[in-house]
Formats: sequence, structure tokens, C-alpha cells
Amino acid sequence: MNFNIDFKWYEWLFGVISLILASFLTHEVFATLAESQPGTVKVLSLLIGIPLIIFLYLTFGLRSALKKHKSN
Repeated sequence: MNFNIDFKWYEWLFGVISLILASFLTHEVFATLAESQPGTVKVLSLLIGIPLIIFLYLTFGLRSALKKHKSN
């Protein structure tokens, strides 16, 4: 089997940062809800969720944009 996986170092870096942010956000949301402070979830979602979305876009959006650029 031949897998043609071509990841650059910065794609790995963005992916690892995305995973760290996602796990941190999940942990903090459940911990905050366990402490019965639902208002804090909104603030955490903004503070951690926005960078998470940015890094997910950098991970997957940049990869697909570069793939389209290489094929043209």
C-alpha cells in the first residue's frame, strides 16, 4: 500500500495546536458546567473557541488551498 501523505511541518504544528485548544475547551466547558456557572461558558467559548477556529482553518483550509494551487 502506498500512502501519498505530504504534510508540511507547519500543518502538523497547526494541527497539534488545534487539538490542544479543542481538548482544553472541552475540559473547561465541562468543569465550568460542573461548578454551575453557565455564564462563564460563553466567555470561555469566545476566548478559546475563536483561536481554535482560526487554527482549524489554518490546518485544513490552507492545505486545501495549497492543493488547489499545485494542481493548477
